[in-house]
Amino acid sequence: IISIINGTSNIVMSNISQTIGKFFSPDGIAYNYDNGNLYVTNRGSDTVSVINSTTKTLVKIISTGGIAPSSIIYNPVNNYLYVANTGSGTVSVINGTTNNAVKNISTGAGPIGITYNEYNGNIYVTNSINGTVTVIDGLLNTVIDTIDVFASDNNLTGITFNSNNENVYVANTNAGSISILG
Repeated sequence: IISIINGTSNIVMSNISQTIGKFFSPDGIAYNYDNGNLYVTNRGSDTVSVINSTTKTLVKIISTGGIAPSSIIYNPVNNYLYVANTGSGTVSVINGTTNNAVKNISTGAGPIGITYNEYNGNIYVTNSINGTVTVIDGLLNTVIDTIDVFASDNNLTGITFNSNNENVYVANTNAGSISILG
């Protein structure tokens, strides 16, 4: 079930249930500002469900071509979505206009967290198993860097971009710390 919560009152307004599409272990969710659709990763079926946020109806189910899709992020510059496939060491690129997977990009082992840098257009992906962050050029959809964040901690998870200072923050679960990439 996907719950819709009013951002002002913090009250659950409604739910979108499995009856509109098969949600197999829904994990990540992103909103596409260009078409008004929600994109939900389904870890258990290696798919992404596309849902019309107004009508709450299923638009399409997209096969990612990867294993265990988790986090998802929207890039408003090219109208693409990026899906971290934890089980296959890839990021799937979905065209938000056609709702088709157009490419899989190899990352480090166990990609799980993903964020978008609105200033340089790059996508940052935490690789939970080998302690690195993969940097993807958000226009060319190619890997441009791999950053060794914390060599002795092999469990990087969450990641976010701060537009106020243009830093990327990475959660290091096993080390109990946060790394700042400037």
